[in-house]
Amino acid sequence: MKHAAAGFVLLALLAGCAAPKTTYLTLAPVPGPTAATVSPPLGIARVRMPAAIDRLYLTSATGPSTMAVADHARWVAPLGGQAQSVLAADLAQRLPDTTVLRPGDPAPQGGERMVSVNVTRFLPASGLVELDAGWRIMSRHHHRSIGQGRATIRVPSGATPAGEAQAMSVALGQLADRIAAHLTP
Repeated sequence: MKHAAAGFVLLALLAGCAAPKTTYLTLAPVPGPTAATVSPPLGIARVRMPAAIDRLYLTSATGPSTMAVADHARWVAPLGGQAQSVLAADLAQRLPDTTVLRPGDPAPQGGERMVSVNVTRFLPASGLVELDAGWRIMSRHHHRSIGQGRATIRVPSGATPAGEAQAMSVALGQLADRIAAHLTP
């Protein structure tokens, strides 16, 4: 009887030690309005993010000066690099007559433009995802500003990490809409 009880206790302890399964998240392009504008190639130079959110684990705002880092919800790659790739894909869909360079693409000869994005906030919080970012569009060879802007975007999100990641993708799509609007006459 003692062995049966000890075995039961051991099984209960092992069951309690089983860690929840890790969810792996990725950002994805989302469709948006298109503009038939032929213009020089466009590259996404970088998407800069604060180190507090550009990490492998999903980070959420829990208050004005507090954040939570998820134990079992990870990005498949750092958030800044994913945002750069997804923003390039979003802009390519929105500007079908413009060559949009993906990260790592060779720069073509001629007058391409480069977009730099500085994200100051990109977090789920209380059922919303908030993206606060500024961008600048530069002529690569002439080093002059062609346009710039700033946006604060709020998108409702689901309560799960997957729902939050989807809302973050939608927020990036809305940022692409605003950048594309600066590129079209």
